[in-house]
Amino acid sequence: MAAEEVLQGADHYKSEIERLTRELSETTHEKIQAAEYGLVVLEEKLTLKQQYDELEAEYDGLKQELEQLKEVNELCYRLGSVSRRVEKILFSIRRIKLFFRKTY
Repeated sequence: MAAEEVLQGADHYKSEIERLTRELSETTHEKIQAAEYGLVVLEEKLTLKQQYDELEAEYDGLKQELEQLKEVNELCYRLGSVSRRVEKILFSIRRIKLFFRKTY
């Protein structure tokens, strides 16, 4: 019976070793999958960061361009205002010239 108990104990330990080996393999596989997923997430984060930086640079450029366009628009408005004043002055000068030609 002692030999039979030794064999049962050996079978028990063999089963336990097989179970632990399977669990270790599964756990290792899960850790590898988690690491791969982490790398995918990290790559995506880096891609998004790069896209964000590019969009931010484009935004800054467009913002600066908008400010320049606002300045140009203001200058055009002022120029148009000056141009209308000049037209009024020229019109007045022509009227004055006509008046003096008729009176003299």
